[in-house]
Amino acid sequence: MKRYVYAAILCLIAAEMAACTTTKSSDTDNQQPQVPVVVNTVPKQQQSVQQKTVQTNEITPADFKRAVQTAVRNMVRSGSLDNPTGDRYIVTISHIVDTTKKNFDTADIKQKLSTDLAASRKVRVVSAGAKNVSPQINISGRITQRTAYVRSGRKRQEYYLHLVLTEAKSGIMLWENVTPVVKKK
Repeated sequence: MKRYVYAAILCLIAAEMAACTTTKSSDTDNQQPQVPVVVNTVPKQQQSVQQKTVQTNEITPADFKRAVQTAVRNMVRSGSLDNPTGDRYIVTISHIVDTTKKNFDTADIKQKLSTDLAASRKVRVVSAGAKNVSPQINISGRITQRTAYVRSGRKRQEYYLHLVLTEAKSGIMLWENVTPVVKKK
């Protein structure tokens, strides 16, 4: 009885394997032996999901926007933007330098930083080339990249947004922060 069960199982396995492969037909003139060809059995939906996960591992502008929001929130909470006289400081964003190989859009990051600072209502933001108004605080920054090694031995690229607040007249650093740019899951 066991032999019949094993034979039936082997027949089912052989039938499933035959369904996964096709035979390449040869011309009768050439008399070449038939070669089995394996057919891709992964559904298209799973292939597109796999491709999307590869694409979504990259840092996007939305990830930098979240990092800028976090940095501005930390800057406002630190009290470094609080003017002792009660007035609002006049702030300018001088430059954001990208030191990575990815060439991120620093103008977009600078615009988001300016918008978030103005929305905080703690400071007045002016453009770097303003002639009639002299800024009291200067904000500069840079984007850096670091290679981290994961336990499995693979490399992972990490990106950071460094922001520095300096007093315009004296050059004294008032605040500095390093915010990791992380991929939202």
